[in-house]
Amino acid sequence: MDEEVIEMTKHARQKKRLENIENQLLHTDIVQAIKEGQLTIEDEMIEFAESSFYEDQIRMFIPTAFEEMEPELMDIKYPSSRRPDYIYTSESTSINITMKMMEQQIQEEELEDFTHTMMNILRKLQPDADMLDIGIKEVDGRQIGYFDFITKALDSKIYNLMFLFMVGDNVATGSVNCLKTEMPIWQPIAYGMMESISIENKSLDGEGVV
Repeated sequence: MDEEVIEMTKHARQKKRLENIENQLLHTDIVQAIKEGQLTIEDEMIEFAESSFYEDQIRMFIPTAFEEMEPELMDIKYPSSRRPDYIYTSESTSINITMKMMEQQIQEEELEDFTHTMMNILRKLQPDADMLDIGIKEVDGRQIGYFDFITKALDSKIYNLMFLFMVGDNVATGSVNCLKTEMPIWQPIAYGMMESISIENKSLDGEGVV
């Protein structure tokens, strides 16, 4: 009985903590904080710095504590030969940021339809996925399509934000994922990182396009 009371008390405290964090983030300009390099959540400060992808074609702010994922872990988490070109991960490896240049070439006015197509493909591949939101945002004068969803893993659930945008005639896709338990903190941060993206339309000379 005492163990049940302790567990209920622990759960109530955790729920209250997450509610306080959600309220704090609701009243924080997350994009501005990320671009300024520091986001404080309770007593923890997350530092951000701008990272470049594909010879400065794409720039996005990500946490400075994140590092490129080790090849051995890539083989486990992203076993496909068509894995992302860039994968950054947290120290715990439970939060991941990816970037990939796709082979598809479309016009910018087709991006919204392409975003829906990608979401529908995901639904077919993972019919148990819980779709949350889909839309288009204007970031740095460019259109970014996005959708987020929750998928099942072996012993947990994973929150995913996927975003798509044009680099020249090609579509680039990025993602942020974390455990569902980390979602109250990392969902708004994921959107904030997405909205920190800047794009330069320079020739890639084929690098990164697969």
